[in-house]
Amino acid sequence: MTQMLILGGTGETGSWFARFFKDKGFDVVVWGPSGKTGVAAKMGVRYAHEMIREVEQSDIVMLSVPIEKTVEVIRQVAHLMKPGSLLMDVTSLKSEPMKAMTIHAPLSVEVIGTHPLFGPTMPTLKGQTIILTPAKGRSETWLPRMRSLFESDGARIEMLDPEEHDEIMAVVQALTHFAYIGIGAALQALDFDVEKSRKLMSPVYEIMIDFVGRILDQNPELYASIQKNPKAMKVRQTFIGECMRLSERADSGDLEGFKKIMLEAAEHFGQTHEALERSDRMINGKIMAEGKRKWR
Repeated sequence: MTQMLILGGTGETGSWFARFFKDKGFDVVVWGPSGKTGVAAKMGVRYAHEMIREVEQSDIVMLSVPIEKTVEVIRQVAHLMKPGSLLMDVTSLKSEPMKAMTIHAPLSVEVIGTHPLFGPTMPTLKGQTIILTPAKGRSETWLPRMRSLFESDGARIEMLDPEEHDEIMAVVQALTHFAYIGIGAALQALDFDVEKSRKLMSPVYEIMIDFVGRILDQNPELYASIQKNPKAMKVRQTFIGECMRLSERADSGDLEGFKKIMLEAAEHFGQTHEALERSDRMINGKIMAEGKRKWR
């Protein structure tokens, strides 16, 4: 039986993967800095009381620790792993963790960066995306196995190199989270009554405001850590700059200038009509679901 140690396995994401791999027949062992042995017992897996010994004996070591701690933990454990084993992480940044894993793990240890694009509230992998960033020449044995394992449960696998991953995630994650959290902070600063406004919401507004609430309901530590993406600073500054440019046009009454910015953005975006149709289907689905609830 394949032994898997999950460092950070008592946290939300680590626990999700502990349950997943246990269900797949792995001998899962978890460790967490807070020593939550009760979490391990609840999941029906062992807790690593002697973490170093477990690292030395495990076939797979997965890192599910905070982004700012990942490289430090890699330095502590990677060099202890046995030949033929696999070192992988599940953090939302890839450049620095991949560099650290390939440097500190022995050449006989395989390395795969892993980024699940879903949160621990998701019940299954069906329809979810997982990005893999395998180390060249050091993933031939484990990559096919891990990919097949994820795909067998309905996940979509994307392969990227670490630098490209971080560049894309600076927009896909850091920018979108930043924008939603910024809207939430603006609502607070305005002392705006969100619940009262729900009586006046169009379906589009309600979906948008629910996405703001969805982000605000989650772990602030994780979302703050995502902003540490080294590519994200430029993205945030560009976003703020464009917001200011739009605001200046609106404040000065330059409606033609405002429209010009919007039209240029639409041209770059591309396939805006297809996006409109997809969002219409989502909105209509919401309306129909609400109608059914009212008539029950």
